[in-house]
Amino acid sequence: MKKFLKTILSVILLLILISCEYDFPIEPIYYQRAELISSEFKTTVDANHLKSLFSEFKIDDELKNKLIYDVDVYKIIYTTLNHKGEIVKASGALFVPKGVDYLPLLSIQHGTQTKRINVGSINPYYSLEGFVGASLGYYTVVPDYLGLGESKMIHPYHHAKTSAYAVIDFIRAARNFSINNKIKLNGQVFLIGYSEGGYVTMAAQREIEKNYYNEIKITASAPMAGAYDLYLTSQIILNNKIYEQPSFLAYLIVAYNDIYEWNKIDEIFNSPYAEKVVSLFDGSKTTSEINSELTSDLKKLFKQKFINDFLNGTEIEFTKALKENSLINFVPISPTKLYHGDADEYVPYENSLKAIEYFNSHGANVELITIKNGTHISSGIPSIINAIDWFESLKAKFIASSKVVSNVQGSYLYK
Repeated sequence: MKKFLKTILSVILLLILISCEYDFPIEPIYYQRAELISSEFKTTVDANHLKSLFSEFKIDDELKNKLIYDVDVYKIIYTTLNHKGEIVKASGALFVPKGVDYLPLLSIQHGTQTKRINVGSINPYYSLEGFVGASLGYYTVVPDYLGLGESKMIHPYHHAKTSAYAVIDFIRAARNFSINNKIKLNGQVFLIGYSEGGYVTMAAQREIEKNYYNEIKITASAPMAGAYDLYLTSQIILNNKIYEQPSFLAYLIVAYNDIYEWNKIDEIFNSPYAEKVVSLFDGSKTTSEINSELTSDLKKLFKQKFINDFLNGTEIEFTKALKENSLINFVPISPTKLYHGDADEYVPYENSLKAIEYFNSHGANVELITIKNGTHISSGIPSIINAIDWFESLKAKFIASSKVVSNVQGSYLYK
């Protein structure tokens, strides 16, 4: 028995010595930007179910009858850059039409969302627009954005660079998915988004046209009801006494406070909101739940000194951040149409008027489609239907005048 124990102890000692001599650390995994980390099949939904699902919405029969393809949905995890330039994980939903090839790619940017799980990668039915796009025959991507879905950081709300990167890198990762799964794309790329999605769409368009034009050719872009001039938007809102979506304003300030490391919450918000506002945006609450915790009376929500300093031009940091992240300082080169209701009470219509004035005075040919008497909510569906009709006409014209000639990195090119 003693001999056996001695043998066991000798073996253990030998293993300890070996492990000390050959320390085998676990190598960290280094990801590249826009890397496709994983894909998870979520569900298949048939076209007839989609038609019945959308029958309750104000979608005309002509569009509803075009929903002809069944749709496979995938959760995609990919990499992108945060506001510090670090590679981080992000997620999004990918909607793929079944039984059709040579697909145009459609990137849909969703509106303001504060609850982390209320996105398409978690539950595809939070991205109903993705089903519409795919059932119409588009290879449809709907990015969650940083801070939503798999990402646990504070969402960088209306931060131009990270908004653009989340879209661009999802398009790149989705193209890699198409290659891996032998899904043929035709090279067309369409961008569309409403509200925050309108802002993100324009941010992505600006960044693509400036730095990624050789990689991503935008066929058409439709930003809708976005706060493109953040400084103008804030001036208009803070000049009023009441704003019925205080969560939007608080979201922006909490995000910028995090991104720019201000530590200024107590200087901007009144008590009791200053003590709780950051925790309201931890990803567990909807905008409605957050609104109920705040007040629509802006003089109660914000310190009067902050409002006065901002409106008279002496507030520096917030003003600088707003101007830095505004999107009217470029000239679109891709076909672009803006959509906005002229009675929008949440995102002032002046955003689109200012943008169209700047763009066209600098040589662009951008059209503004105004929804007469349209509020922020009521303008959504007519804007989207009009843009889809435009996209469909461009898709049909492209297909009718083209033929497949080659395959480059999974994308079938036409002449």
